[in-house]
Amino acid sequence: MSSDTSDQPSSTPTAAVTDTDSGAPATATRLPARRARIATLDVLRGLALCGIMIVNLPPIFGLGALDESGTVESIRAFEQDFVQNRFFPIFSILFGVGFGIMWNSATARSPRPRLALLRRFLFLGLLGAGHMVLQPGEALLPYAIAAIVILLPSTWIPARALAVSTSVGGALLLAAGVWSGGGPAIIPGLFLLGFSLGYTDMVRRALRHPGRLALVGALSASISVLGFLLTDFYTRQLHLWITAGLGITMALSFVVIVMLLMLTPAEALLRPIFAPLGRMALSNYIGATLLILAVKAVEPDLAQFDDHGGYLAGVLVCVGIIIIQILVSAMWLRFAGQGPLEKLWRLVTWGREDARA
Repeated sequence: MSSDTSDQPSSTPTAAVTDTDSGAPATATRLPARRARIATLDVLRGLALCGIMIVNLPPIFGLGALDESGTVESIRAFEQDFVQNRFFPIFSILFGVGFGIMWNSATARSPRPRLALLRRFLFLGLLGAGHMVLQPGEALLPYAIAAIVILLPSTWIPARALAVSTSVGGALLLAAGVWSGGGPAIIPGLFLLGFSLGYTDMVRRALRHPGRLALVGALSASISVLGFLLTDFYTRQLHLWITAGLGITMALSFVVIVMLLMLTPAEALLRPIFAPLGRMALSNYIGATLLILAVKAVEPDLAQFDDHGGYLAGVLVCVGIIIIQILVSAMWLRFAGQGPLEKLWRLVTWGREDARA
């Protein structure tokens, strides 16, 4: 998965700004508020990366869906209800948020900002095409296509109508994507909604009103609980629009919980663990595939290690990879400031001058 970048130069200490109730930067005021990186977005991106990895491992290992009795494997059923399509929407809307933040400063960065962003998405598409050889269900290529077809053209909407147009258009496209069963179909709607949120700095403003956030979270959680009470597992799998809709409401609930936790002392734990992972999301997404394939090369049959068709062993493999990536990301950013693929992505997008900034 691609990581969303802030609109500040790479030399800025991107981990130095924490969201607070006041919305003011926690460090010196010499950085404009609009250019301060929002740590909550990095934490959300890092947490979403963990969930996506758990979803991506079973297809790579070819784990079966049924147990010996012919029923759905219990851990797989749990994954389908609480992980599958629950973290992918978070990553998708964060991509749109990152684009909205970036578009606000793109004109100042480049005399031809749309060309720079086109280069950005073409590079992502090429990276995704190569990654697809290793992981057929990868998301970078669909992201790049949706960004070129949906996000870039939306920048021609007049500024006075941009936020409303992308919000309404995004909501309609998201509803259509959910009705069609979710998956890649929800990407365009979430991209546009995220664009609107990033363009209007809505995330930072929302963090100033935890009461309103809690109300949104309670509403989305209530809808999720009601959906589970009124359906069973097989109904949700038969009617994919139900599980797709629940994926959106559960993802929203998760996002709100994390945003609220980032306004509490829990921020001191969440930020150093998951923010580095999120800041290097592109490198870590590709890296996770390589590490999973390395494990598969050593031991291709995870089913021999547990009574759950290899799903429990797969979760443990993911936990091990996540721990490795958290440690490596923290150390890498301490010396380099950006992940290797993030650095290359920035160079392709903005050119050598910005890369040296």
